[in-house]
Amino acid sequence: MAINDDSVFFAEYGTVFYAEVGTPLPTGGLRAFHLTDTEVASSEASKKWQNLGHTSNSNKLEISLEGGESEAFRSWLKSNLKTKKSSDGSMTVTANALQMDAETLKLIFNGRDTANGVGANINSDPKPLAIVVITQEAQNAANPEFGFYFPKTKATPSGGPQLNGDFIEQGVVFTVESPGTGKDDFEFMLLQGE
Repeated sequence: MAINDDSVFFAEYGTVFYAEVGTPLPTGGLRAFHLTDTEVASSEASKKWQNLGHTSNSNKLEISLEGGESEAFRSWLKSNLKTKKSSDGSMTVTANALQMDAETLKLIFNGRDTANGVGANINSDPKPLAIVVITQEAQNAANPEFGFYFPKTKATPSGGPQLNGDFIEQGVVFTVESPGTGKDDFEFMLLQGE
């Protein structure tokens, strides 16, 4: 493997874009997304990617992969005769939203508009979404340096609003699901052609 200093990044700035499951990526891939874009057109004209907006810097986005371990089996003759997967893996993406507006709260809690704001149920159904995470080192960079594409997730709240930090934060967990046979569960988004 070649040593490539240009492929080492700091995630100083970033955001999350979301869309309905099945929304294709923009034609320009990672280059089509910018931190402050409110929405980004997909390669299908009728579908758009929406920006989740401000998320916590002190509790940055976290991607967790658990399970998927392998176990080695031995025979009397050989110590590592066969290896088999002992558990399936699971992946979650957790972000802490800072914008306590109706759009964000309805998205996280799968809620609805009410006369006073947003109504939600404790046991509401998860909201199916596709998400894209972008990161970059400089706030004014022309393009993000790195990203992730999750074509199918289910969004649920991660607890209730947290009032003990610099800002009120509302966590959201995107549980990654398989988008279908023969399709990748997620994709690392790279700047191509550089």
